[in-house]
Amino acid sequence: MNMTDQENPTKEKITESWDNRTRFAVYGQAFLLLLAWAMAMGPNIGRRFWNAKRNQETLEALVEDEDTPAQMVHMIKTYVLSYFTNRYVVFFPHIVGALIWWNLYFLQLIPSIRRKHRRFHRILGRVLMVSALCQTVSGVGLAYLGKSSTVKLMSYILAISIFYCVYYAWYFAKKRDIPKHKYWATRLVGYLQTIALQRFFMVFLMISWHTGFLGLYPAYDENDTATMDKIFEDSFSACLPTAIMLTEWYLAGYYGWTETETQ
Repeated sequence: MNMTDQENPTKEKITESWDNRTRFAVYGQAFLLLLAWAMAMGPNIGRRFWNAKRNQETLEALVEDEDTPAQMVHMIKTYVLSYFTNRYVVFFPHIVGALIWWNLYFLQLIPSIRRKHRRFHRILGRVLMVSALCQTVSGVGLAYLGKSSTVKLMSYILAISIFYCVYYAWYFAKKRDIPKHKYWATRLVGYLQTIALQRFFMVFLMISWHTGFLGLYPAYDENDTATMDKIFEDSFSACLPTAIMLTEWYLAGYYGWTETETQ
């Protein structure tokens, strides 16, 4: 690596084909997109999240139904019902921002679209950055109006990280410094995988509880709501550092930040 490359560590490496790191990133994002649809966006559209009263009535009916499992009743009363009551003012923009981001962000990552449709790339980039901020601010609002200190702390830390990424991605785009803009935009994409990773860890930890895998929780009890709360909080504790670590691992390899090259 020459001196110019050392002074500009964000210089993009151009490769002719995907390496294993890129394949992992692409397939991983595809998996998380499907997960986000299956566990969040799909169900919210299916139950018409824009109709708060209808959802409130449906959830209250489930709570009153004696056949509804105790754990589901607890989750509805503790978390879900408030999305359509006192937290609806921030829940609605959170879902709208998520729908825009998760269904369009990957278009920014396709090289042929960036090269052939630059105006589209710029306009969509602005829309996506606004939607990322919308998700972040509303996510902080959801956490603030919630009851979990763990969720609040994780949401605040993620918000700071997202604001930082958006600022620099926007700043370098205005400066026409494309390598640095791409560097920060890629980091923004990676950090926002936190949202889908929370769903992944929720499922993983539920399986761990049911099977005893890793010995994380006491023996499964269908009436144990305290462990449900713990799993919900643990999913937030795990998703943010995982998203950050995977993103930094990808960036370090993609931009050539290896020990031998920087010496």
